[in-house]
Amino acid sequence: MTRQRTPHTRLGGRPRRCDAEATRTLQRTLLAPGQARAFVDEQLCPLHGPNAIAAVRLVASEVVLHAVRYGEGPVVIAVECDATTVTVSVSCAMRAPAEGARLQLGDPISSRIVDSICRASGVTHTARGLTMWCTLPTGHLGMETGAHRAKGPEPPGLLDPAASRSRDVS
Repeated sequence: MTRQRTPHTRLGGRPRRCDAEATRTLQRTLLAPGQARAFVDEQLCPLHGPNAIAAVRLVASEVVLHAVRYGEGPVVIAVECDATTVTVSVSCAMRAPAEGARLQLGDPISSRIVDSICRASGVTHTARGLTMWCTLPTGHLGMETGAHRAKGPEPPGLLDPAASRSRDVS
């Protein structure tokens, strides 16, 4: 397992709001989906991931199972946090569809489950074969606070009790 910290996502290239990222190589056996779930439990960002852990666990398990069934050699799983989203990516040697194709898992039920949970998904060609990736919402609001928050007038009535009393509806 490797922990990497980088200011940019591998998939989007834009600045990230959280730098939590972890990678693990799994052997291509029927134990790999369970190991992928355990990896998510151990490595998902503790600040932004707790509300999404069940969904991330399920997606990781389904995508790793697809890699085990249709790929070759070891399977590499990674989770990458961006505060409001988590991206799960699974890489292995596998005959790949066209670049940028939609992620299609081995059976229609798995594909529907993953599609219904993920904000985005796809397939990217790599030197090793291909990477299947899915981006899931964390449930964390990406609100700026403190020094990072844009300064501006507060909406009337939110902090001033007198202003809220003057808006009583009869």
